[in-house]
Amino acid sequence: MNQDQPSVPSGYLHVMPQYENGAPARRWNIYQLRDEPPRIMLVASIASCDEARRLAAQGHAPLHIAERAWQQMLAAGVAPRHTPKDVTIA
Repeated sequence: MNQDQPSVPSGYLHVMPQYENGAPARRWNIYQLRDEPPRIMLVASIASCDEARRLAAQGHAPLHIAERAWQQMLAAGVAPRHTPKDVTIA
């Protein structure tokens, strides 16, 4: 994660799963979703749950992680076994 990224405006952040030809996922894209335009915006490419949580905390935005992305992160060893309280698996 780039430290000089701007903070995230209102809405929530959503981590999407990676679909690669059988290769294990190493990075995940995190999008900002909100009601007003732009409705969907790519925010960053992350390598761990901690990175996603830091980005969400920096922008004061709720964090949602797709179920498949969460499973990929667990398999890659970059997410805790138990879902953190500030993360919603969707």
